[in-house]
Amino acid sequence: MVRRLAIVPWASAALVCLAWMVGCLVNDRWGWSQWLWWIPAPVALASALVWLASARLLAPGSFRRWASIAGGVSLAITAGATMRSFSLANHAHGESSLHLVCWNARWPGEQARASAQALAPWAGRVMIISNPGRIAEHASIWMRDGEQRAEAGTFLLTGPVRMIEVRPVVQGDDGFATLFRFEAPGTGATSVLAIDLPSNPFRPRYAAMARFAAQVRASVDLGTVDLIVGDFNCTRGSASVHEAFPGFRDAWSLVGQGWGASWPRERPILHIDLALVADRLRAERCELHDPGVGHHRLNTLSCSRERR
Repeated sequence: MVRRLAIVPWASAALVCLAWMVGCLVNDRWGWSQWLWWIPAPVALASALVWLASARLLAPGSFRRWASIAGGVSLAITAGATMRSFSLANHAHGESSLHLVCWNARWPGEQARASAQALAPWAGRVMIISNPGRIAEHASIWMRDGEQRAEAGTFLLTGPVRMIEVRPVVQGDDGFATLFRFEAPGTGATSVLAIDLPSNPFRPRYAAMARFAAQVRASVDLGTVDLIVGDFNCTRGSASVHEAFPGFRDAWSLVGQGWGASWPRERPILHIDLALVADRLRAERCELHDPGVGHHRLNTLSCSRERR
């Protein structure tokens, strides 16, 4: 009886693993495929373990042997993919580097003060906060003397910079974007495009991202933008992001440390809060931290101007 029932977890686990593999191949180019692309590698890894364990309970024979071999191969592949979301590398940064903290605060109301206190350990950095809600009322908790503050669209920026330009770029159904241009010690004039994209999982990401990028390009020359940061609601490595913003590279993939997922905050398995860096900037260090409040982990990034 046990051997007969083992076919149920085996088939279910094998189906999840196969769906994950198809997602890796086709990415989020279509509405149906983005669901497969979004299957987290740790979920596929757990399914591969179930696949292998349940295969060993099947009736002896060639089928069990091949099911076990396939399960072992799936386990190796999913384990390798899961480890790509973790980095033990210790990346240093220079004294004159630009240090940023990017966070989707998700409109904190009663938790506004707690959210501000969560930013205090990173005081002195450039803070880019999307959906700040009432957190701006408590900005003095993390801001230092002489730092500037700017709000535009759904974003708040503070830090030891001199503001040059602040303006909303896109505000619509396909997302929100604000351009910040500022001067910072060590890196000079820097342009950051802060974005926040819709979270509706039923919205086809590839088409929506293409529309959003077209709206951005209508108002901003992306060739002058150094960084694109925010809540993409697209996972790291998505074709939708790559096609929308060619010439930009994901900072965590280059110099990430620790666990690279950002959502949900308590037990993150999806990599949706990203920082994209243009070639003229050199990413030096990128980490994701649990602020202890809210729904997203915050993204810390250090970068410097490339010497030419």
